Amino acid sequence: MMDLKTAAQTLGVRQSGPNASFSGVATDSRQLKPGDLFVALRGERFDGHTFVDAALDSGAAAAMVDNAESVAHANAPLLVVGDTRIALGQLAARWRRRFALPLVAVTGSNGKTTVKEMLASIVAAAAGESALLATTGNLNNDIGMPLMLLRLRDKHRYAAIEMGMNHLGEIAYLTGLARPTVALITNAGTAHIGELGSREAIAQAKGEIYEGLSRDGIALVNADDTFADYWRDLNRDRRVIDFALNHDAAVTAQCELTPAGSLMSVH
Repeated sequence: MMDLKTAAQTLGVRQSGPNASFSGVATDSRQLKPGDLFVALRGERFDGHTFVDAALDSGAAAAMVDNAESVAHANAPLLVVGDTRIALGQLAARWRRRFALPLVAVTGSNGKTTVKEMLASIVAAAAGESALLATTGNLNNDIGMPLMLLRLRDKHRYAAIEMGMNHLGEIAYLTGLARPTVALITNAGTAHIGELGSREAIAQAKGEIYEGLSRDGIALVNADDTFADYWRDLNRDRRVIDFALNHDAAVTAQCELTPAGSLMSVH
């Protein structure tokens, strides 16, 4: 995947100890695979630096830390950064730039995972399951999404990335890392209304996903949503494709419930 020297040059940070190549990135020492770069994150109730030595003992190729003195291993291969959480995002952003592939970013109050799974099924049918990198589990925040981007490999031809949020600015940060070619908001509901105060603020926060699009990017807009016009306006200089069940749109669908499941016709 990469070596410490390249990562240090990419991030503009200090390398300590010998150079080492790493094949993946992990932030949880319990999920670490031999050859991974272990990123020691700090949280309100934990400090990943307390697990660095154990991670190295378990086969980590190297560690990313903000304090080299916290590592007992002599001459351990380290990346020493100012803030490991920020550096993780920066590393993911630089890694994503290596891949000139279509990346669909998905957010919304409901339906993110369903849309991602639908995309996965379509890509699997057209290009094979291994052609798509898709978000797994709940890896859709400022830690999980960078980890997903760092899983990109040459075999991937497409990516479908979920983005979650609980405050303004979070999706703007995530989409800036991922640089999607297509961005989609499923809807703006009342999830997180306690944190944001209104549906208007939620629509604004979700709308940040379009900020990562270039002018050549495609914005997908749910024409059934109350905030469809607001999201269209955010993308007035881009191509917009709207979709709907109940309104006129470029893409429409009818959904029928049958004993065998849901049957959807798309036009």
